[in-house]
Amino acid sequence: MSPFSQAILATFLVSVISLVGVVFFFTEWTTRRGMVFMSFAAGVLLATAFLEILPEALERYHGDANLLSATLAAIGAFFVLERALHGLHDHDTHESHAVPSGYLILVGDTIHNFVDGVVIAATFLVDPALGVATTLAVAAHEIPQEVADYGILLSSHFTRAAALTLNFISGLASVLGALVCWQFQDAIEPRLAWVMAATAGMFIYVAASDLMPELHHTGTRDAWRYAVPFFVGIALIAGLGIAIPGHR
Repeated sequence: MSPFSQAILATFLVSVISLVGVVFFFTEWTTRRGMVFMSFAAGVLLATAFLEILPEALERYHGDANLLSATLAAIGAFFVLERALHGLHDHDTHESHAVPSGYLILVGDTIHNFVDGVVIAATFLVDPALGVATTLAVAAHEIPQEVADYGILLSSHFTRAAALTLNFISGLASVLGALVCWQFQDAIEPRLAWVMAATAGMFIYVAASDLMPELHHTGTRDAWRYAVPFFVGIALIAGLGIAIPGHR
């Protein structure tokens, strides 16, 4: 099998991970469970941004902090985008706050998956063995990410079928990333760090602007119950980074 075919197969298998939400497809989705997943998702998104994506982007860009301007620009862009989405859903205060989170996470995760596809394809270009190792590392990090995304979509009033389908379509962006990398490898590689920095900004915005404020609306009695999953999400990503080094 050629390196190109291996890269496409690898990214498709990583995309299938986005269907992990099927595990929760037939269980009752309560408000309490939604808050637990929202807390977990916030921890996962922040840890992924600060412990995985930004360090890798800075390493690729030789430690130049100017790269962080892309992160700030993404946060600003998502602020404007969310204001527009709020305008489309201003008929219901609760829904107008929740629904944009689902749309934003789909945009951010699609870009993240695209970058993963580019990275996987780039490593297969260098060495198929390195490509396999990179694929395993990406897959290990994607499982908690996809579970978190599925929970966010359900909490944003998407149906279970829609959440699963949209998450899978978003996951297929990794295959597209591999194809684009293979076709335009000379143009993509120098700009990859900037795309990654912007993706981190998107994750930070969703976690800090949409998910964490929702958790503060819970009663004092539930405060620690919903705080624990937040730190579990952070610890999980940190632990995976130690046990299975990322694809830097």
